[in-house]
Amino acid sequence: MAAVQFQDDRAHEDRIDKQLVAAYQRGNSHALAELYRRHSRRVESVARHVIGPSSELEDIVQDVFIELQRALYKFRGDSRFTTWLHRVTVNVALQHIRKGKRKGWLRWVGIDEANPRTQASVRIDNQIEARETVKILYEVLGTITEKKRVVFALYELEGMSLQDIAATVGTSVNTVKSRLFHARREIFSEVKRRGVLPTHMLQVIK
Repeated sequence: MAAVQFQDDRAHEDRIDKQLVAAYQRGNSHALAELYRRHSRRVESVARHVIGPSSELEDIVQDVFIELQRALYKFRGDSRFTTWLHRVTVNVALQHIRKGKRKGWLRWVGIDEANPRTQASVRIDNQIEARETVKILYEVLGTITEKKRVVFALYELEGMSLQDIAATVGTSVNTVKSRLFHARREIFSEVKRRGVLPTHMLQVIK
């Protein structure tokens, strides 16, 4: 029952998105602002998980919606709007990596959300360890191919389903599974080689 409700909710949200796209294509400029309001946080999340916590994330989000504005007239509704949006986001994020624009690490979202009742010294130690783990993880991600990096980031970090990832990157579920398997193996091998295997990294790359 829950799965059916989830599918119904996704279908309802997609109808709203496609109505907004149609409105923009008819000349309603406010429709783009509404799409931004609905999806900017998800775009930021996907971009962050592909490139890592960067001081340039806001610029990437803006670039995604600039690209979106250019391409909205070409959208025909053959797929879910969010699938198309995720594809644009991944492409912009990868371009950002290729151009070497990343300028610095920011805190990983959620790192500073520790229980406030926890002793301050323990919390600070955990935050430092988590930040270092994130930095190491993205250094390692930089050693594997873009295709495997994207699949790993979308599945393990963003939490997307195999089916949604396949639709986003334009391939089969079996190919996604294969890329994920090899990405996990290569990442595990590299962090093991470096002698750095924190508990929460093990949880990510298991």
